[in-house]
Formats: sequence, structure tokens, C-alpha cells
Amino acid sequence: MARDRYWEIAWDLFPQSGAVQVLPKPGFVEPAHFAAVPRSIDGHDWPPKVIELFSRPVTVDPAVRAQRFPKTVHCVGSLNAGGAERQLVNYLLEMAKRGHRDQTLLTVYPLEGAGGHYGSLLRGADVALRLNNSPIREEGVELMRANFEIVQAIKAIPFSFNAWVMDLWVELALERPTVAHFWLDHPAIWGGVAAVLAGVPGVVLSGRNVHPGNFPYLHSDYMRPWYRWLAACPQVRLLNNSHPGADSYAEWLGIDRSTIDVVLNGVNLEHLVPATAAERAAIRADLAIPPDAPVVVGAFRLSEEKRPELFVETVAKARAVHPGLHAILMGEGPFDAAVDAKVGELGLTGVFHRVGRRSDLPKVMTAADVFLHTAFWEGTPNVVLEAQQLHMPVVATDAGGSRDAIHHGVTGYRVPKDNTTELAERLIELLSDLPAWKARAVAGSAFVRERFGIERMADETLAIQLKSLTSPIGAAAPQGSWLWRWFDRIARP
Repeated sequence: MARDRYWEIAWDLFPQSGAVQVLPKPGFVEPAHFAAVPRSIDGHDWPPKVIELFSRPVTVDPAVRAQRFPKTVHCVGSLNAGGAERQLVNYLLEMAKRGHRDQTLLTVYPLEGAGGHYGSLLRGADVALRLNNSPIREEGVELMRANFEIVQAIKAIPFSFNAWVMDLWVELALERPTVAHFWLDHPAIWGGVAAVLAGVPGVVLSGRNVHPGNFPYLHSDYMRPWYRWLAACPQVRLLNNSHPGADSYAEWLGIDRSTIDVVLNGVNLEHLVPATAAERAAIRADLAIPPDAPVVVGAFRLSEEKRPELFVETVAKARAVHPGLHAILMGEGPFDAAVDAKVGELGLTGVFHRVGRRSDLPKVMTAADVFLHTAFWEGTPNVVLEAQQLHMPVVATDAGGSRDAIHHGVTGYRVPKDNTTELAERLIELLSDLPAWKARAVAGSAFVRERFGIERMADETLAIQLKSLTSPIGAAAPQGSWLWRWFDRIARP
């Protein structure tokens, strides 16, 4: 029978239970050999075999360290319309432009439909695109057949995610990158464990704008203990795109804040072309918005932390003062129906235009006049930066990384996230003096370029990847020992 995943093939090859003891009894191997690896997960001690497998010595050839660009595999779930996905694509494109010829993007899910939103930006770029498990490679099957111990160790990992670890371990062990960089929480944990098992010398885990415990629809119980375990592995670096985001993860995990690096987002400025007068008129006509009507626009995922219902309520308050006001909201998500209900409840039908996902976001944004962002928490809101780059006045909540992302009092206002009254007041203020605020907003492009340039983001991200290669990794066993030879044999396909 044909198999679509290495996990399925692993059970065909070795149907034994994951609890099978495949190492010598406890105490056979001196613990001193494995000082680098954390010895327990969530209060439970690892079996000796698992400690050995996770503690294999890893060396990086000095010539590899000296290379300008390390061989890198990036891994993400998909390329949907999210901020982290956009940063990943921005980074890949910038590094390709600089001459990085050995970077691969591995996705867990196909780049189709919403999951391929940013995929078109990589077409023609010097970036290898691979879908996890596609195709199943014979050398991957042989790798599993030759590494019974590792396959059984992965089976012993909690069932809720061990299949993903198996699949990613095969991909990474075959690819043999110098650095593996994982984006967002699920790929970070699955891939981080797989990368340590595969002996990847440098591992970087990029988190969300705030720890996943804040998102019930994204959170899994295994995340905190396994993140804590990974954070203690010497070859692993944790990364966040804002200082408040890093604070959130450090507090949640109970780890030293200094162990989490921060790289502020970089905005790809090249694609941000505003609508021409004709395009602005066409977009408004298509949405049945009068040519001279004031328009407020928002663009974000319609999920709880973005507070889309507050966006609707704020528009309604502003419309009470500016009766001709229209609104455009780009984005989709679990609050689609709630937004539609709120629009009807507040009497905004016909003047509130929900347009879903749009590939022409800069054009639609600049068909409006003011940008509004209502999130309760953010890492670094890319779309707020883009609005300022497009010379749009903005009103946004002071939510996490937003405090660094707004030229307060010049390009618009940053409002305390709990002060919904002031949010509406500031929007009304901008709408009341639009010509003056549009003139001030011209300063936005210089502000964004200086603080959030993509070149700076790429420089700092590469530096973190290279820093991950400087830690002492794995056991202290000399290379001539039986232990080194055994590890070297099972680690190589």
C-alpha cells in the first residue's frame, strides 16, 4: 500500500511499541557524557536511550562557520496571510538577493488556497520549495530502516505530535542543513525536536507575537514543557519580533528573558505602491463608495486578539460625528459571522465593506483615508508599518510591539489598548482634519525605513542563525571514543 507520510512507513518497518527499551539498562552510560541535554521533560526523566540520542555530539567544520551564508532550511506550516509568514518570505527574498544559494523552505501543508497566499512572491526567487513528505524518498525509508533507535525514541514522544517529529526528522536528516529555522509554535516544537535528533548544529525557533497560551484555538498542552526543554538545549535559540513578545514567552516558560533574542520586523517596501487616482476611483466605485466620502480601512485576521468587533464599534462611533463615513475591512477568520452581525446591529449595512483577503492590499488601503487597528496584542504589526509607508494617518492600540511601530503624534496616534473611548476620539480627530494629517503622514516612510527596514531585519536574523552555531553542543565524548563512533554511525544515512 502506498504511504503518504514517513510516520506511516515507520510503523510498517517497526511495528513494535514506542515503549520498547532499545538501549542498555540505566547506568550503562555515564551521565557525564550527556551534561548538555536536559534530562527530563515536564518533571519526567528521559529514558537513557533518549538522552543519548538527543545528546549526540555535533561539530561544525571551521570552514562551514566561515561561510558567508550557512546551508539553511526554514520550516513553516504554510504561507497564509500572517505576519510571521510575511517576515519569512521577506527574509528569503532579501537573502536570495544577496546571493544566498542554499536556502530551502519546507512547508508542513501545501501552498494552496489561503495557505499559499504569499507563495506567489517566491516564484522565480532562488529559494528551493519543498512540501514535507512530498515525495516520499527511498533514501528516507532507508534512513529509518538504519536508525531503529531513533524511530523508537520518536514513537515514545507524546502521540499528539510525534508523527510530525518523525516526518520532519527524516526531511532534516536527509537535507543535513547547518541551520534549521522554524516559524510559529507548532513547527517550532515539532521541528525543534526533530532538528536536535537529526544533529542540526544550529536551531532557531521564531515564536508568535505573544505566547500561545493566549490563543485557545492554537494552544496545546504539550507546548510549554517542550518549549522549556528546547530552550535548555545549547544549540537552540529562541527568537521573537518584539520585546513585549519576548517578555511574554519568557514569563510563560519561566526562563531567563535574556535567552530570547529580538529582531524587529522588516517591511518589504518595494511592493508598496499606492493606488493611482484612477485605481482609487475604480476601487471605490466597485465597492459603491462615493468618490468624496471619508473612508477608514483595516486589514487583519478576523480573530479574537485583533478585536474585529471593536473595529466595527469604533467605526460606528466615528460615523455618528461624520455621517458620510465608510469603512473597508480586509481579512478573514473565525469572527467573520460576528463582524457581519455587529455591522447589522449597529446599522452600518451598506457603508461597511468587508472584502476578505486581497492580493492588492496597498491599492485598497490607499483607496481609503485613515488606517485603524484595534488589536489587543501584537508582536510588530506589519500592516501598521505599511500604512505609514504609504503615507496614511493611523490610529492603533498600544498593543505589544505596536508601541514601537507608530510615530506617535506625527503619523497618527497610539492609544492605550483598554481605552476604547479614546480610540474613537482619535479617529474622529483625524477625520476632522484630514488634509493636515495626510500632510504629516508623509513622514511615515522615513520613520519606517529607519526603524523597520528589511535589510536591518535580514542582517539581525542572519546574525542570530550564526550565533546558534557558537554554542558548545552535545556530549563531551572525544571523537575517537566508542560513543562518538556509534553516534556518528546512526546519525548518517
